[in-house]
Amino acid sequence: MRKIRTIKELLEIDIDLLNTNSIFKTDLISDSNDNRNFLLFDLKSKFLKIFNQFQISIFDNKAQHLEFRASNYKSQDIKELIEMIVDEYGTDENNQNVTDWNTLKHMSWWFKNEKHESTYDDYENKDDLYYGIMISGNKSNGIEFSLIDYSSIDKIFNEINWLQQRV
Repeated sequence: MRKIRTIKELLEIDIDLLNTNSIFKTDLISDSNDNRNFLLFDLKSKFLKIFNQFQISIFDNKAQHLEFRASNYKSQDIKELIEMIVDEYGTDENNQNVTDWNTLKHMSWWFKNEKHESTYDDYENKDDLYYGIMISGNKSNGIEFSLIDYSSIDKIFNEINWLQQRV
């Protein structure tokens, strides 16, 4: 039986370490369609051998989403990341696994509670969202690995001083 861990534990994400090993790139890119802003950082060394940037999405002055980005990566490293996620959480919401990645270039997992009970992303879904994981790739943006509602699993994400000082 698997020990279901949060994505933070699985990937050993340390927000303070990310901050220490990053260079602030762009301040508060606003989305004109809603009430969110973005903070973008370049990483001094690659996270998980893949990602060279991360972005924090701020909604109503609260950090919620964490996204990692890569434009230069090895396909084998992406495959290993997806295999690790599938091994921990099972196939994604569309029953895809790593063999589907090369065709679709998009996978997502959604959880409705801290026990990692699966849910799905659909406007008719009435489940509350605990957090979600999305990975997608395209030629113009490279790989985007999004941790939706990351603040649900990392309580210091919204409390860290460096984020508040930059806003």
